[in-house]
Amino acid sequence: MKRILYVILVLLLLCGCAESDNDAVQISILEADGFTVENNGQWVRPGEDAVFRLAMEPGLTVAGTDHPGGHSLRMDGGILELTLKAATYPARIRLQLTDRFTTVTYSPNGGDGQETTLVYDLTHHARPNTEIDLFSREGHTLESWNTAPDGSGIRVGLGSRVAGGETLYAQWEKWSDISDFTYTAGVDITITGYHGAGDTIVIPALIDGKNVAAIGYDAFQNVRAKGLILPVTMKHVAQGAFRNCAFESVTLFDSIENISDDSFRNCPNLKTVQINAAQPPFGYGWRKESCYADKIELLVAAAGQKKLVCYGGCAMWYNLDGAQMQAAFSDFAVINLGLNGVVNSAIQMQIMGAFLEEGDILFHTPELTSSPQMMRSVTMDADDDKLWCGLENNYDLVRLVEFGTVPGLLDSFCDYLQKKDGVSDHSEIYTDSLGRSYLDTWGCIPFERTETHEMLSDKVELDPESLNSLEELGQSYGAIAAKGVRIYVGYACVNLDALPEAQRSNAALVDQLFREAVHGAVVISDLDDYLYRNDDFYDTNYHLRSDAAARNTALWIRDLREEMEADA
Repeated sequence: MKRILYVILVLLLLCGCAESDNDAVQISILEADGFTVENNGQWVRPGEDAVFRLAMEPGLTVAGTDHPGGHSLRMDGGILELTLKAATYPARIRLQLTDRFTTVTYSPNGGDGQETTLVYDLTHHARPNTEIDLFSREGHTLESWNTAPDGSGIRVGLGSRVAGGETLYAQWEKWSDISDFTYTAGVDITITGYHGAGDTIVIPALIDGKNVAAIGYDAFQNVRAKGLILPVTMKHVAQGAFRNCAFESVTLFDSIENISDDSFRNCPNLKTVQINAAQPPFGYGWRKESCYADKIELLVAAAGQKKLVCYGGCAMWYNLDGAQMQAAFSDFAVINLGLNGVVNSAIQMQIMGAFLEEGDILFHTPELTSSPQMMRSVTMDADDDKLWCGLENNYDLVRLVEFGTVPGLLDSFCDYLQKKDGVSDHSEIYTDSLGRSYLDTWGCIPFERTETHEMLSDKVELDPESLNSLEELGQSYGAIAAKGVRIYVGYACVNLDALPEAQRSNAALVDQLFREAVHGAVVISDLDDYLYRNDDFYDTNYHLRSDAAARNTALWIRDLREEMEADA
């Protein structure tokens, strides 16, 4: 009898004490000034989430933790609910606090789930990215968020940027009837034909319990529908899948693997491609150009102000001293949109053009060697992975680009998706191995550059033949000038020591031919003033050392001031 009682007592202790559960681990928050924890010391099984309730001092929230599994934040009646995801080992977690944050309330608007208010850290970004998978609704695709329940407000794509402080309502699109499609079934479903008559085609995510993952060649021909919405399950869309269709807009997710411009062969009405995020971003852990969405945020924040937008490749990004330019033109909001000379300029021109207003100034300094910057080439290619790593942080920017005017948009998008081999978080920023950020208040490079690296291997030319075919550049200038924007064109730096020997005396001829070739804008600089030597450069033939960049900025200021005074 004693033995039986002993066994019963042991069983009771095991059932009643989580601390004695060999499978459980204890997660605690290290308390500090700024908050208190209502339910510290959580016991969870490995792989489960640990949820803490925090009473925060006014004006503060959690900016980060040292928990390796990531975290999420939501408000619950004035209490901050902190979820530490996938706890694995016993740990005491430190919190980082911030006074820069905002909230967004999400309404399921007919979907499954409860209205939820989430908290976003704005330490690194002016606006937060929206959620991508909060709610579901059987037989429907979550197409976007909107500031109005009926979709009449401001549309925001899944994972794209929003102002913050508002309520967003889920916008559901009902799947087209399965009887509208023909298909083949294997492990997944492949759509092979369509004979419906809806104004918008919403491809189902599931048919017969299987994922709809592919659309075959010629599956859709001569379809009169104006809208097409692909499901998050879609992976492969064949070339020629949508021939001779009347689509005006297409919505897809970045979970797709293969889709090309040629998938929409002879679809002249298609103008808008809307991309929703289905996965976290990659670029913040990969490339400095991932800050592109934040550069555009400077334009968004300056709406209604007079703006002096300085644009070019990395010779603008690195070589503009923002504080110096701002001091010289204090009546303007100075914004540096320089990025990388190898990425597509046609798409950047359309995006910035959507935010420029009457009375603004665009100052463009194209790198003469760069086909994309000179817009001799407007087709997107493999180099544009460096642009997509910024666009993915606000896919709504892609909606501003007229489909078909920039060939290769979908092809280059899929090329980028195939290169993604990791994830970062929307609240992060890119920093290099030295922990340096690549963006200051004006969009310039913030760190000091004092030395000259041994290898400056970038190609540099002053080739008169390269100044042919600048019609596309002139058309872009014309579209922006039509909004009442003044456009001035200057020069980026040229390293004389890096030029081919035969081209080192070409500056005067190239200057003359460039002025003759540029249409729709005024060339305000003399190329001779922007010729530098090898020891002026930092790590490439387009990145000046900080002292040379200050001298370069002073020249740009002089050229701009003279032209602006002449135009007054």
